Amino acid sequence: MKIPKEFEVFLAVMSGFHLMLSGYIVGLITLLIPSRFQRRRRKDISGQIVLVTGAGNGIGRLLAVEFSKLRAIVVLIDINKNGMNETKNLMNPLAKAFVYECDVSNRQKVYEVAKRIRAEVGKVDILVNNAGIVNGKRFLELSDDSIERIMQINTMAHFW
Repeated sequence: MKIPKEFEVFLAVMSGFHLMLSGYIVGLITLLIPSRFQRRRRKDISGQIVLVTGAGNGIGRLLAVEFSKLRAIVVLIDINKNGMNETKNLMNPLAKAFVYECDVSNRQKVYEVAKRIRAEVGKVDILVNNAGIVNGKRFLELSDDSIERIMQINTMAHFW
């Protein structure tokens, strides 16, 4: 059965009206619901000091770049200075960034760099303990030194 052209136009107008009406209803309900029940906005971190370990590549690099877009003061820590400089070049040029080379498995070095950061940048507001290493070998194929290094960085470094 063929639908008359006028009826097709009527259906198109009514579906548009339905979409418009449902949009108004959703907007009205959103206005009436108390803000404590609504989805919260992102925390404003502009001007806060964010320290990201493992910022030389991977997830640490991506996090540092995103924090810079939010206008945070970003402190980059990694053992790979070239990687951190690449990360800094990818960051928002309007955001402040500080680069510190540090092996997070070396407790004394971490304490020294932390002291420098506090003196040169300020008290850290947000810490992203991201540094870590992955070895593609099976556990039984790893050397004792590799196992120790993995444990120092992936586990122990989070405590200092």
